[in-house]
Amino acid sequence: MNNHSPWVHTILEKETETAQYVVTDFATKEAYIIDPVLDYDPFASKVHTATADNLLRFIESYELNVTKIIETHVHADHLSSAFYLKQKLPSKPEVCIGANVTKVQKAFGERYNLGLDELSPTGEQFDVLTSDSMQWTLGKDIHCSVISTPGHTPACMSYRLGDAAFVGDTLFMPDIGTARCDFPGGSVKDMYESIHKMYSQWPDDTRIYVGHDYPGSHRSYEFMTLLQQHKKSNKMINENVSLEEYSKMRQERDKALKAPRYIHPSIQVSPCKSVAWHLIILFLFI
Repeated sequence: MNNHSPWVHTILEKETETAQYVVTDFATKEAYIIDPVLDYDPFASKVHTATADNLLRFIESYELNVTKIIETHVHADHLSSAFYLKQKLPSKPEVCIGANVTKVQKAFGERYNLGLDELSPTGEQFDVLTSDSMQWTLGKDIHCSVISTPGHTPACMSYRLGDAAFVGDTLFMPDIGTARCDFPGGSVKDMYESIHKMYSQWPDDTRIYVGHDYPGSHRSYEFMTLLQQHKKSNKMINENVSLEEYSKMRQERDKALKAPRYIHPSIQVSPCKSVAWHLIILFLFI
């Protein structure tokens, strides 16, 4: 890899078809973890840490110094292991999420009648609330930048680390399209504008890493393609698709989707300050 191209290691959590990423500058061994998963057994109603522990073993094997754990957005199809990993890693990395997490916390606090002692809608549970146009450096010289990409949720952020961009649940692989937009606070128009922001601001050779893949039986799992491929052939939102056309496709698709299967378990480990590992409600419609 050159100085501006981080090494990206993808770990699939197959139960929820979630892509977890370890992004590394090999010159310094500084690394970030993106969207880590905490396992959940729906039959026993228990969480366990096998997937997170696998991440820890990988990090230890390469002697990586993890300085950030990044949540691209709030999740409901899986639980996050961010705070477990922070507890276990000697570097005590900062946990980052978009500043509009407060909007999602407020919406679900009201919906489920959670008191302020159970869920404080301030984002204070996280170390860093990221915002549009934030910039910093990973390792020696890998430039990092953030853009706000709402649509799926109000708190969605996309992170460009060198030539690699981590877009969470905005774009999916080109043959699938995009994430859903019927989450409270979600918006088809916002999603369209967010993706066109990527199309206009990022180089065509940007590596796009998605949050999930749902290949079915017709192909194997894939999590990365170049931005130019989305612009040319994304089935829902290539550069020739109008807002009206995208709105029709996305709304029809959303009507056919069920609620995330783990949304209620996510609520049951709500972000009370007394909960072990300081687990946060991370809602995500897939």
